[in-house]
Amino acid sequence: MFNDPAIVSRFRNAKGLEPCEQHLFQKFIKHDDDVLDIGVGGGRTTPYLSAIARRYVGVDYSQAMVEACHEGWPELDFRNCDATDLSEFSDTTFDVVVFSFNGIDNIGDDSGRARCFAEIARVLKPDGVFIFSSHNARLLGVWPVLDDVRGLKIFWRIAYSIFKSVQILIRTLWGGAFLAGRGYIFDPVDGGLKLFQSTPETIALEVSATGFAIMEIVGSRWPSVKARLLTPWYYYACQKCR
Repeated sequence: MFNDPAIVSRFRNAKGLEPCEQHLFQKFIKHDDDVLDIGVGGGRTTPYLSAIARRYVGVDYSQAMVEACHEGWPELDFRNCDATDLSEFSDTTFDVVVFSFNGIDNIGDDSGRARCFAEIARVLKPDGVFIFSSHNARLLGVWPVLDDVRGLKIFWRIAYSIFKSVQILIRTLWGGAFLAGRGYIFDPVDGGLKLFQSTPETIALEVSATGFAIMEIVGSRWPSVKARLLTPWYYYACQKCR
């Protein structure tokens, strides 16, 4: 799916960071850090991360995405690589690993997720930082964004949010992830994706098993939406402890 030209074009045209990403990147990534950007997609995070990194490497398991990044930034290092197998990188190579836009949730099973966390821990230096996001298993609705609209558009956005909230509610309660705090769902976007969902509590258990400690958690709609049931995903900043 991620080699489809239309989807590659959409990812390539995505620009800028979300406020939650900007907050965590500014807080935990230092100038002259060596940065590995996993699931780089069309390079949305590349301009910011490559500008502050001493060494920047972007990887993606979609060859088409990697080629799109090479076209946009021919001077940078992009590679076709699976997040569950980072064997082309030596131990303790990077100060920071970033896995943005819930890319880690595309890994199809628990064993793959465990390998991914273990590989990231391996390539990070002591006290290195891992920043990633994951879908919220307890999401029950969408809060309408009304800051930039006027008149009838306000009613349209409210109506759309109600419609999407009903869809999300049905999909969430139909599966077992809501009660368990973790699990896999089928998302119909782009022809269908199997996606992982989690909560801060279950992520804390998952990362601690691989030697990470969570330093900060920020909701995807930060700072405007803080309600847990209206937060589509969370961003996590973790530090390698062993």
